[in-house]
Amino acid sequence: MKKLFLLITAFIISMTIYGQQRWTVSHQKIVILKNVEEDPEGNTIELSKSSLSLNGNLTFTFKINDGTVNRTLMVDDSSRAGIKSWENIKKTTSISNAELKKLFSGRTKLLFYFTEIPKDPAKAAVVRMRPLHLCTLVIK
Repeated sequence: MKKLFLLITAFIISMTIYGQQRWTVSHQKIVILKNVEEDPEGNTIELSKSSLSLNGNLTFTFKINDGTVNRTLMVDDSSRAGIKSWENIKKTTSISNAELKKLFSGRTKLLFYFTEIPKDPAKAAVVRMRPLHLCTLVIK
């Protein structure tokens, strides 16, 4: 009985850990944040202005993607005014440095969020999702 209880507990804990959304953030093909969870204070990336002048991308790779959701990526500035959003993004999404440079014009901080809703319209109508914080980019 004790072994069965421990087995069930281990199963529940593993499902909880692996069932959460995780993502990786890389810039210029260098992984900056790996297997992160939502942490607005800890998921901060500092970029230099010179790194945005080079060719390259900021890449978000989502670890869990079963193809049954529509994912939206959004970017805000520190005043929480929506700047831009990308609809129906896939498992990996890249934003070029040139586009980041345009987004940073007049700003020093960009906050990236995402939401996921089911593709089934009946399920999507009853689901309410808050945006999850991916990372905060700060320009030096």
